[in-house]
Amino acid sequence: MRNSYLKGLQSCDLFQSVDDGGLEKIADEFGEIVTKEKNEIIFSENNYSRSLVIILKGSVSVTKKSGSGKGGNILMNVLKQGDIFGMTSIFYEEDNFLTEITADERVALMFLSKENLINIFRAYPKVCESYITILSEKIHFLNKKISSFTKPEAIQKVSAFILQHSDKDGKKSVLPYSITKVAESLNTGRASVYRAFDTLENDGIIKRDGRTVEILDFNALRKL
Repeated sequence: MRNSYLKGLQSCDLFQSVDDGGLEKIADEFGEIVTKEKNEIIFSENNYSRSLVIILKGSVSVTKKSGSGKGGNILMNVLKQGDIFGMTSIFYEEDNFLTEITADERVALMFLSKENLINIFRAYPKVCESYITILSEKIHFLNKKISSFTKPEAIQKVSAFILQHSDKDGKKSVLPYSITKVAESLNTGRASVYRAFDTLENDGIIKRDGRTVEILDFNALRKL
């Protein structure tokens, strides 16, 4: 396996307990490495495989069709090297995949079938523990995401988004992507999102420097 791909497995939280030799074995014996080109759809509602997928190189966008009837997709997340997708479909027999996964650039991916993932769990029990932890974190992330969608005003949606990506101390939040993509993620106009950030900053609740947001008044932000 190429060293650049090994770095992808090393950065994956699922395999933090596995040494480099074990990672090489997992990739060679259990994984199928696939490359996709920019804008190529990897998973869609009716075209997907029941596999766990690890991003070895590059990034992908996770989108969902808007339920507003106006068409278009809502950006749910951007996944990068070491991130995982496919966890919801590998053990649960769904008729449809819930989101669409598209390559933002040329990406390298490792596909693990259900059978091979179970074999990895047997060989490396701590990987199973990590899987449960990551799945729990994803559920928590989606709950926060739902909360941001149900908030009616842009300033409330932006506040929820900042908190969603804040550190454990609630003092800093690093936006995972540009304001334009934040607006897409919140299904809100870009101008409204910019105004919401300006309002929060003018009110002394946050201070923004690019994608880094310093939270000056956590309680005020949480109450919005």
